[in-house]
Amino acid sequence: MKNNPLLKRMVAISVISVVVWLFWPTMPQHSQRTIVNEPPVTAPLLKAKILPVKTTHKNIPLVVTPKKITSNESASLVAKVFAAELKFPTYSKPLTNNDFDRLKPNHFNPQSIPVDDDGAHITAALSKYRYTYPEPVFATLTGENIVAAELHLVDISSGELLLTSTFEQDEQNWKTEFDGKRNFPTQLQATIKAFVNGRSINIALSLKYVDSVATLEGFDSAVNQDADMVIQANLTTREQGLYRMRANLFDANHQPIAHLVSKEKLNKGSGNIYLKAHQSVLQGKQAPFYLSTFTIELLSPAPGIPTKYGDSSIDEYKIKDFSISSLSDTPYQPSEHEQQRLQLLQKMSQGR
Repeated sequence: MKNNPLLKRMVAISVISVVVWLFWPTMPQHSQRTIVNEPPVTAPLLKAKILPVKTTHKNIPLVVTPKKITSNESASLVAKVFAAELKFPTYSKPLTNNDFDRLKPNHFNPQSIPVDDDGAHITAALSKYRYTYPEPVFATLTGENIVAAELHLVDISSGELLLTSTFEQDEQNWKTEFDGKRNFPTQLQATIKAFVNGRSINIALSLKYVDSVATLEGFDSAVNQDADMVIQANLTTREQGLYRMRANLFDANHQPIAHLVSKEKLNKGSGNIYLKAHQSVLQGKQAPFYLSTFTIELLSPAPGIPTKYGDSSIDEYKIKDFSISSLSDTPYQPSEHEQQRLQLLQKMSQGR
């Protein structure tokens, strides 16, 4: 047969096609590129960046818890303060410019009161707190838009109106004054009525007016007595009783040195009180010395009886021709009573 070779070729092609079709999925596929056997490329690990935490500042109030002080600690503190005070005698305590109450014992604190919502105010004051007959009483009033003002003096115990005084205006302030009377009640109130912007404003001021029971007439020259400089004060008393005298000691530059205190029982008439300055407060101070700021009191003999006051005929006394080197340098020795008090405080601080 002529067609046998062609038939054979056709059959062979068919067989090959069937074989290729049967084995095609399992045969590897080859691409046109040459693949290089390289290690796989891995992406570098990114280091985590720690961002700071953003804090919001708030106005949180700071709460401070006070430290509790035990009774032992309190007693220890008091004991230390008391021990320091015992370096100086009670009759001669160091004085500094910070001791306002001792330097200005009769100071009057001005009183202020607002008069509108814008902060405007008026202020009233007396020249001092305690007056001695026959001293006049001075009052001042300051502020804006004051049209007129008057002072009413009232007896605190009874409410009785004793007098009325009208203020007069000068270049800066409003001022008034009135004379005192020997029979004024001791406890008084000066009510100031000011007329401001069509309104009446009241300010109440307390004061004392006393009749003197003793007068300081002067001093004898200072003398040395062991470790003390002693100055004799000469008084005229109108009542008998236990008197206390206070005075401030200053150096040549009028700088405060010491606060001096002394007590003495005096009869009616002439009497003396001895002020003493211990060497511990005088060392290194420059003479001459000056005494001033005198306060004289007749102490209350019993509860319910008020303290009475004296006055002074002099404002200052100069101590000259006194040598500090003449004094003994013996330290102050606390009294037995003072030592017992210190020992008691020290025991309390130790819990005993």
